[in-house]
Amino acid sequence: MPKDFVIVLGKLIKYRGTETEVVIPDSVTAIRDWAFDGCTSLTSVVIPDSVKEIGWYAFKGCTSLTSIVIPDSVTEIGDEAFMGCTSLTSVVIPDSVTVIGERAFRGCTSLTSVVIPDSVTVIGEYAFKKCTSLTSIVIPDSVTEIGVGAFSGCSSLSSITIPNRVKIIGDCAFEGCTGLTSITIPGSVTEIGRWAFEGCTSLTSVVIPDGVTEIGESTFYGCTSLTSVVIRDGVKEIGGRAFEDCTSLTSVVIPDSVTEIGDRVFDGCTSLTSVDIPNSVTEIGQYAFHRCRSLTSVVIPGSVTRIGSWAFSFCNSLTSIVISDGVSEIGASAFAGCRSLPLITIPDSVTKIGSDAFIDCPSLTIYGSRFSHAGRYAFKHRIPFKAVKRTKGKKRGAE
Repeated sequence: MPKDFVIVLGKLIKYRGTETEVVIPDSVTAIRDWAFDGCTSLTSVVIPDSVKEIGWYAFKGCTSLTSIVIPDSVTEIGDEAFMGCTSLTSVVIPDSVTVIGERAFRGCTSLTSVVIPDSVTVIGEYAFKKCTSLTSIVIPDSVTEIGVGAFSGCSSLSSITIPNRVKIIGDCAFEGCTGLTSITIPGSVTEIGRWAFEGCTSLTSVVIPDGVTEIGESTFYGCTSLTSVVIRDGVKEIGGRAFEDCTSLTSVVIPDSVTEIGDRVFDGCTSLTSVDIPNSVTEIGQYAFHRCRSLTSVVIPGSVTRIGSWAFSFCNSLTSIVISDGVSEIGASAFAGCRSLPLITIPDSVTKIGSDAFIDCPSLTIYGSRFSHAGRYAFKHRIPFKAVKRTKGKKRGAE
């Protein structure tokens, strides 16, 4: 009924009715913020072609709304416009829309599919967060950025193709998409945000393209089904916790472009049996390979100056470790709990060994030159020591 609408200068300010089906008058050019907020009985609404704008929170909390057709006249869907419309199963977004606002469809738990038109260039932050029934999504070639948390918690989403024009995958973009089994990251991507794929427990493999220079903090944290990862040469830094608790990951090749392995990068990768650390790496962060219980051998190149605290602690299967000449510091508890490690040669370049670096390594013998820092450390901590003629990462050669 006309009396149910508060319209000022063509703008629908508020709907005051209680009808379940509503037809918005043709005179309306904009649906303003909060216009239908909390209309829990509303099941359907017809938006006329005269409407150009759907404001913030316009249909927020319309828990009985099942479907919506947005006319071609609309160019922008405002922030939180349909947030919490828990009965909404389908939505048609026209080619006229260029921006999908932040949290626009967040918590639309019955939404199963959505087609984003070619006109859209930006998918706003948390736009489809916790759309737990969403099984498929088509992202058009026009999109250049997937916003922070855009599809976070879409637990039914099984696969997605990111188009070739996307440059940025925002923080938490696909966090908690537990049904996601595969993802194709195109060569156009230059930035993968923090926590972007955290908790994607069904994801089995991933290829990081050449254009990416940094893998953000906790990007693949807890991807427990991830068995293989290919990191291309463009990556320079692997952020802290990037692959932490990826318990199915068996091997990884780190490219020559990487200069730093951050804190806890592979912490808890209990199936990791081998890792190649290139000569470009200068620092191995704290807890970097902590709890990698299947890791049997590792070679630390001379480019590394510091092995962080707890870096290889509790690598229970580690039987061979080569520390190359050039390493200057072994952090506290770096090899604590490596109970299978029989020996280690510490080169003369090492001038600092942290407290408890080799604690709970019951079978360990340290090899090093007679008057080296390694020798003094072994004597102080009552660790068996054998003097060698040369100490440049060799495992044997006792005098």
